[in-house]
Amino acid sequence: MTAKTAEWGWKILTLAMGAVIMPLAGWVWTMNVQVAELENNMAHLQTKVQEVKSKTGEADDNSKAIIGIEKDIEYMKNSLGRIEVLITQ
Repeated sequence: MTAKTAEWGWKILTLAMGAVIMPLAGWVWTMNVQVAELENNMAHLQTKVQEVKSKTGEADDNSKAIIGIEKDIEYMKNSLGRIEVLITQ
């Protein structure tokens, strides 16, 4: 093998490796950017989930309070009905 053939072989090998490595580097860069975007979206969604959970807790407390008020109103209606019966007798 002559020096010129070895030189051409090395140039072809370098060109082939460049043709493979450069697109792979671009692909890795693109995937890295997409992963960073997903992580950013994940952090945003986690804060939204926490907000929804806190609002759900507040809504649950409000529902319990409304049920208690409804029961109190029913009790007052029954008491007023008994008072009305006592007064009219």
